[in-house]
Amino acid sequence: MYFLNPEAFWAFALLLVPIIIHLFNFKRLKKVYFSNLSFLTSIEQQQKSKSTLKKLLILLSRLLVLCFIVLAFSKPMLGDGLASDRERSVAIYLDNSYSMQQTDAKGEPLLYGAYSSIQTLLNEREQGTSVRMFDNEGQREFSLSESDEIIQEVKFSDGSLFLSDVVGRADYYGVDLLHVYGDLQRSTTLPIDKVLGDTLLAIVYHQLQSENSRNLYVDSVYLEKPMGLTGVNTLHFGIRNTGAERVENVLVKVEKGEQQLSAFTATIPGLDTEMLSLDIGVNEPLNGNYKISVQDNPVVFDNDFYFSISQAVKPLIVVLSTAKSAGRYFEKVFSNSDYFSLVSNSIENASFEDVVNADLLVLNGLDQIPDWLVSQVDQIDGKILVVPSGAAVPESYHSVLGFGLDVKRRTESGTLSKKSLDHPFFDGVFSEKNERAGLPNVKSIYGVMGFTETILGTNEGFPFLVKSGRKSTYLITSPLDDSLTNFHKHAIFVPVMYLLAQPLGVTPMSYRLGGGLIPLKMEGIAPGDILELRNSEDVFIPSYRYFKGEILLEIPDVISKPGIYHLVADSDTLKSIALNFDRRESEIAAIGTDEFERMIAGYDHIRLEQVDTGAALTSNTSESGENGLWKYALILALIFLMAETLLLRFT
Repeated sequence: MYFLNPEAFWAFALLLVPIIIHLFNFKRLKKVYFSNLSFLTSIEQQQKSKSTLKKLLILLSRLLVLCFIVLAFSKPMLGDGLASDRERSVAIYLDNSYSMQQTDAKGEPLLYGAYSSIQTLLNEREQGTSVRMFDNEGQREFSLSESDEIIQEVKFSDGSLFLSDVVGRADYYGVDLLHVYGDLQRSTTLPIDKVLGDTLLAIVYHQLQSENSRNLYVDSVYLEKPMGLTGVNTLHFGIRNTGAERVENVLVKVEKGEQQLSAFTATIPGLDTEMLSLDIGVNEPLNGNYKISVQDNPVVFDNDFYFSISQAVKPLIVVLSTAKSAGRYFEKVFSNSDYFSLVSNSIENASFEDVVNADLLVLNGLDQIPDWLVSQVDQIDGKILVVPSGAAVPESYHSVLGFGLDVKRRTESGTLSKKSLDHPFFDGVFSEKNERAGLPNVKSIYGVMGFTETILGTNEGFPFLVKSGRKSTYLITSPLDDSLTNFHKHAIFVPVMYLLAQPLGVTPMSYRLGGGLIPLKMEGIAPGDILELRNSEDVFIPSYRYFKGEILLEIPDVISKPGIYHLVADSDTLKSIALNFDRRESEIAAIGTDEFERMIAGYDHIRLEQVDTGAALTSNTSESGENGLWKYALILALIFLMAETLLLRFT
């Protein structure tokens, strides 16, 4: 048991008043003379003992009345050392993340229920003391007289804290007892190793439970075909349902800029992701800023998902060959300057800068790869396609390929297998497969030794187009000579080359707020240039790092709204960047009470309490309600007051 207002014990000094009255009777006695008092002697002796007992009982009743009145004002409470925070330094953490938009049984957001529960907790504390409370935005310290107003000022925040970070902040503040008010969200509560290990900090987790823990949000977005292969593409996106029950007739809208592309309804299964698709770029350019909207209540913060499709960047194709290299097949494939930046040189006149910056470096028909190129292989970030000559030196090829080249060529005639077209390399290339269409013939093939992946192979099982298992390096195992193969003249040659030309590390269509640095390839940006991030309302100055023609952009913490932001330098828009909320906050599923109780079993410094939002009280706690003993003290004071009255009247 403990007392919320022990200062009331000073009133026990009032117990001296009835004692003094009992000891000193100030009533003046009046003498009455009788002729003979002998007959009263026996009566006086009989009444004396009764009067003394009566006075003692009246004194005791008065003392008990005063005692229980004082106890009532001291607010006695039942509870253990964890619940008693009178002699502890206390901090309160209120989770005001968007997951607290979930509603309770009354239909009110959980955050509002936390307001009432915290106020009930504070009402039982000593007046005049200060309170430290923090949330996902910051911390504040205030007096109890200001508590109601301060608590109501806490609004929903796009930020969120792991429970371990909350404990870390409480340790930083130097408190002994931490009250946590939240929904026990799984994605931010786990892991709790640090929480369980910090036994010096007592923790009471007040869990607010939602009526239906369900949220719908866009989980992923991607295009079916690589950019640049076609103007028409298929947009695939997944809508996830965090609830256990499926949701029918969900309204989904897809917009590009101010134009609505499509609106339809979908059924989202429980605890699963429903993949949906939509053809885009049919009657207009594919690139632009898009938004997918999902109709969902009451958790609405992540109903909109933004993404941006950039204009396809022209990949840099560098073809290095010799005078003996047969044909100019690569130059013909990549000759369209609207889609490719082509540099074709002899190996003797190669530019080191072009080689290093190439998205696709083609080494065509070289007998031996020069030492200077071998030494710079690790500096090349793009893909390398090697087409050997008929007299290739395997030692020099090994250093570039990462696997061995067998000079003992197989000269059997064969045809490329149609099963090879099922390789993931060709996903999205062929709208339908023509089983009657023939594939290229091959008469001479180099063997390979080492860790490789076969993309195209012959019906006899020999590899033709292989990829190194360790690098983005590809090998065509036959010289492109008409007498050896017709691959370079076959229709499949063009899509294979286009796929190889797609740059590595395609820029994502969207990013997450708080997701760290964003790498962007930018031309015309120099160190020291001032960049701006703009939306329709605000302008932000982000910091960035410049390295080898690429910038690492840091999104300012003050950006809290999702949407499309434009990266601007000197009034020129460089790129559109789509920002969305962290997916972690959208996963609002909570840890069950029984599961969490098992996690904290054996750890006496942490306890879970369920918040009854209807009564703004905790079911098993603590500082209010059923554990308060003041009412019983007041009842006992009334009982002894009635006893005193009866003693005075009937005795």
